[in-house]
Amino acid sequence: MTVILVLSITLTLFTTSFIIVILVKQLRARNKRNTQRKAILTGGMSAQAKINSIQQTNVQVDNQPEVLLDLSVTKPNGETIHTVVRTVIPIVNIPAFQKGNIIEVKHMTIDNELKFEVVGAYVP
Repeated sequence: MTVILVLSITLTLFTTSFIIVILVKQLRARNKRNTQRKAILTGGMSAQAKINSIQQTNVQVDNQPEVLLDLSVTKPNGETIHTVVRTVIPIVNIPAFQKGNIIEVKHMTIDNELKFEVVGAYVP
């Protein structure tokens, strides 16, 4: 009986510790992502983007919908880049984010990768 109790407590502690580690890693990753997003929006280069499509992801952040925006970005030098941006759009701004509309984006190279953020997106 004592051995079973010890094993049960050990398993419970292990499971709890594992869950806490996973949650901490997810929170750190989200914080890093939000920090990068803010850095791009404050210090990134501006560009114009045409919305090729918009798709809801069924995720909400603070009751605002997360969407995938398929974009054709035209940089000031005339270069066009195709990208898909996962972002959160304030629900009152959704009409401005429809197929064919031109929106402002900012871009920055982080870790040798060109990253884009949508101006006017919701950043918690």
